[in-house]
Amino acid sequence: MLKTKQKIAKRSSEALITIPLSAVRFISGYPKEKKILCEITTKELKRLNKPQTFDEMLNEARLDYALGNYKTVTNAKDLITSLRA
Repeated sequence: MLKTKQKIAKRSSEALITIPLSAVRFISGYPKEKKILCEITTKELKRLNKPQTFDEMLNEARLDYALGNYKTVTNAKDLITSLRA
């Protein structure tokens, strides 16, 4: 019986996003810790970072919900109309 070793690719927990400098607003800095605190405009962040996977789409939906960017419908016809828009 011949045994072969297979390399199992490790999934990285890192993600890459592109943040345009025009979307970043400086709030304060901590020189001793070499850190800064910034605000990022979510509209610009979403513009440059389109979701590529289902997980990213779910995370974008969660962000929209947290920001209050959602619509409620009361029947299936309104839902279909909203999804087609």
